[in-house]
Amino acid sequence: MLSDLAALTPPLLVAAAFLVAVVAFLRHEMRDNDSPADTQPDEDSDGSRNPDQLDQTPDGGETAHADRKDGSAASGG
Repeated sequence: MLSDLAALTPPLLVAAAFLVAVVAFLRHEMRDNDSPADTQPDEDSDGSRNPDQLDQTPDGGETAHADRKDGSAASGG
């Protein structure tokens, strides 16, 4: 009977190690990840934007859209 257990020990160890690895992988993949590199910018699904909003230019300044409801254009600078 002990020889049977000795013969089954290596496959049982491999199976146990495999299960531990699967559990570790699933915990890693299923955890709540809020890192800023993985988040997408908030945008409408169709890509449309509100024309009344001011956009940030790459240099940090603001630009105004020409089609403002009140007809005025904000000066950028």
